[in-house]
Amino acid sequence: MLAAREFLLIMGLGLVVAGLTAYVIVWMLVAVHLRDHHPDMRKAIGNVLVAPRALAFYLGAGWRAARDSNLNVLAFPGTFGVWCIVAGLASCAISEILAIVGGTR
Repeated sequence: MLAAREFLLIMGLGLVVAGLTAYVIVWMLVAVHLRDHHPDMRKAIGNVLVAPRALAFYLGAGWRAARDSNLNVLAFPGTFGVWCIVAGLASCAISEILAIVGGTR
């Protein structure tokens, strides 16, 4: 049980870091693209990198509504990154639950 817990924790942290890195890089590119080509949609992600509506925009793939193939190519890695963050946090939470249930905490 300890090995599984440690694996889930390390995997989860890796997913969070990788997802956050992808999200930060892509957010800036998508924000500029939206500013230049879709100003009404730019308001959907806001001005703050980790705003809940920006994360929801990527989680729900809100960029698909623009029907812009260039935006699709730019924004997909951001969506993938946000889902990696969610999966990583879930993995860390499961690791913590295993620690509590297994009596190592």
